[in-house]
Amino acid sequence: MTENLDEKPALVRPADEGLLKQLRKKLQEYEKRKAGKGEVWEYQHPELAHKLHSGYRDACYKFDVLQAVLEAEIPVDTQQLSLTLAEKYGEDFDARRFCTACGVVAHYCGCSNAFAIIKGGAGLPKA
Repeated sequence: MTENLDEKPALVRPADEGLLKQLRKKLQEYEKRKAGKGEVWEYQHPELAHKLHSGYRDACYKFDVLQAVLEAEIPVDTQQLSLTLAEKYGEDFDARRFCTACGVVAHYCGCSNAFAIIKGGAGLPKA
């Protein structure tokens, strides 16, 4: 994330290959969470699951943010990403969960000035 408060908040893909490997595994974990094996949303349409289940929204935003970081060649402008996801999810866009997802991904990417204070969670998988 940017350290200069005059700049827009951004997430930067780490250069460390070991960390990138862990982040790619984490992306797969988020994909599995979205699939919801054993969760109440397992057999629901994604739009309905997003509307009804906070755990599904949590997995979606973390997946979306991490995927954007891993695919980007330049820092990810989180303000622009929030607009893109607000368009994708419509009135069900959850700004609080999006901000939390940005904080989690920033933390995993090694940003010293993360968007949110991270407590608990599964952490990164082993490399």
